[in-house]
Amino acid sequence: MIRDGAICAVGKASALIRDFATEPHDDLGSAVLLPGLVNAHTHLELTGLHGRLPFDRSFTEWATALLNLRSELDGAFFAASARLGATTLLRSGVTCVADITTSGGSVAPLKAAGLRGIIFQEILGLDPEQATERLDAAEKALRSLQLQASGSLLSVGLSPHAPYSLSEPLLLRCAELLRRRRLPATIHLAESPEEVAYIGLGLGSIASELLPAVGRHSPSHRVCGESPVAFLDRAGLLSEQLLAVHGVHVGGSDLELLKQRRVALAMCPRSNYYLNVGTAPLSRYLASGLRVGLGTDSLASNETLSLWDEMRFAHRLYGGAVTAQQLVTMATLGGATALGMAGVVGSLTPGMRADLIALAIDHLDEANPYGSVVSQASADKVVLSMVEGKIVYQREGAER
Repeated sequence: MIRDGAICAVGKASALIRDFATEPHDDLGSAVLLPGLVNAHTHLELTGLHGRLPFDRSFTEWATALLNLRSELDGAFFAASARLGATTLLRSGVTCVADITTSGGSVAPLKAAGLRGIIFQEILGLDPEQATERLDAAEKALRSLQLQASGSLLSVGLSPHAPYSLSEPLLLRCAELLRRRRLPATIHLAESPEEVAYIGLGLGSIASELLPAVGRHSPSHRVCGESPVAFLDRAGLLSEQLLAVHGVHVGGSDLELLKQRRVALAMCPRSNYYLNVGTAPLSRYLASGLRVGLGTDSLASNETLSLWDEMRFAHRLYGGAVTAQQLVTMATLGGATALGMAGVVGSLTPGMRADLIALAIDHLDEANPYGSVVSQASADKVVLSMVEGKIVYQREGAER
């Protein structure tokens, strides 16, 4: 039962129709209702790069190729990519998203689609002398995003790209800005062995190949033998407002730091696989009580933007160490919790906002309903999506 955009009652259809006899209702046929999916990490403006970057090389080679390709693209490309990405999310059952943008092109299509989420303005900059200039530009871009997002369910935040792509002074300034404005943040963290080697020792292919490709020939930080997690902690960036993405190469002391600082995580298993960076210790993260969501990353490093595909891949990858129920939770309430929205969306309970989807499942095993969802669900099984109790997507031909 939905009223004024909120869930007021949950139960069997027959009981709800009896108890709320005067309220209108729709018949969706044989469908399963689920909380709307939360994609905890995307770059929608890169959707148009599908198939244009190599997946069979090293992380550094892929990143260098991405930098070179991006330099050839313009605002029109990013805007069209973001529109395609937003439409793809909408049709696949996503009702909430954490998207990183450099161009700002994802705000308009996500707003038009009626989706909920956080748009993170990306910031990069390896030259310490340009730290103030880069931060000023990011603050200006944030103000623009906030204006564009007004009147929607979208909020804005900051995304320092990664520990290796910002100078230490710029990271320090980002941390100060985030504290001052109390903004949410997200960062790619401990994604590859190359990142660990560069942050800890100032060595490896990031130092010898990626940095020279952008005109940098010396480390942009003090090399102290730290892990990427410890480095970010020293810079003051680890906090409850931070969503760390990937977390593939995280040791025991790093995990303790993440727990102490109450950092949230977004896992992207297929992106990690395609970029050959390793497998994140997901079962350890879940057992530790950290807030963990699921993301698809972009089509520059993945084959689809489907969280259903992501869940199936992760179920095969981790086997019995991560259950189907845990994966569905990561894609719903886990993602909402990671984004600081656990009291708003992510579960079908009275009082929550009515962000939900209807999914056509051929056979629901009552003994293993989550297994049925993970094994059978796909974008073309999404019958209907609601945000704030309003239908934002309905499959053509679906009964009401």
